[in-house]
Amino acid sequence: MVTSSSPEVTDSESIVTQAAEWVVLMSDEENPPSTAQKQAFLDWRNQDPQHDEAVDKLQTLLGDIQQFPRSASKAALSVSTSKAYHQHSWQTLAKTFVLLMVIFIPMFVWLPDKVTLMMADKQTSVGDWQSYTLVDNSVIMLSSDSAINVDFNHSQRTIHLLKGEIRVKVSKNPQRPFVVKTEHGSLTALGTEFSVDKRSDYTLLKVIESTVAATCQRRGCDVKPLQPGQQIRVYAEHLGKVSDFSIADASLMWNKRQLMVDGMPLNEVLTILNRFHKGYFYFDAQPLENYHVSAVLPLDNPQAALSLLADSFPLKVTHITPWWTAITVVPKT
Repeated sequence: MVTSSSPEVTDSESIVTQAAEWVVLMSDEENPPSTAQKQAFLDWRNQDPQHDEAVDKLQTLLGDIQQFPRSASKAALSVSTSKAYHQHSWQTLAKTFVLLMVIFIPMFVWLPDKVTLMMADKQTSVGDWQSYTLVDNSVIMLSSDSAINVDFNHSQRTIHLLKGEIRVKVSKNPQRPFVVKTEHGSLTALGTEFSVDKRSDYTLLKVIESTVAATCQRRGCDVKPLQPGQQIRVYAEHLGKVSDFSIADASLMWNKRQLMVDGMPLNEVLTILNRFHKGYFYFDAQPLENYHVSAVLPLDNPQAALSLLADSFPLKVTHITPWWTAITVVPKT
């Protein structure tokens, strides 16, 4: 428990820890803080702007846990006949929850991706771009935070896109089809240039040259051939609608590291930018999907792109830590 006599700490992690302890103390309904404790909390916040900022950031991330209902807190704890033990358990659990949210959850989010990258045949780190010439002389470029496995044999050339986005210029060989596979489906070409972007719910195919046939993972799924300037979303159970896109605009990403969007939902833009950011953008997609973005954004500086979006839309951007940024819609007043 933090008291007013606690020594002043300037280290940012220690400040966050103290702020978490204060928030837990102030939110304890079983043992409400005394008037003296409330005053001590205010004094601590006023000691240093970093203290006040740490509390505000915790409340932004976790919500106002001072309003955490008693029924929910009781449900989260095992029933104990000892009131003192119950109070101690509540504070311990709450403090642990706060610290886990602030410190460890980003690690859990990133760890599976890091393992995937480490095990892949070819991969890029966040902010990195790499181009490879494969054994058949096809050229494949990986954008930021992407990973592939290469499986070539005498009858077929297969690229397993594990995450991220690739652009492929295929060396023609009619006897050995070139296939890109994701968890959502397969994209088959003979001699062509195209890009494939694997997202959480679907895979986006954009054809730049020649023809690519798209099919989903489901058995018996339709096969749709796409021509240059056409794109399609491939879901695991079905294919989306074929639509047109600008090859010149799409090339900005690969040639100049710029994202050109025209009417794209804001949540999708943030998802793309997050792949180029060495950290995590935390946001609720639903309220953001009603805003549409038409802009050219720098992929090599996602924070600058985020600032541009915040200037154009009612967004509040809160940097919880250097690797955790919370993005919320500012309510209309």
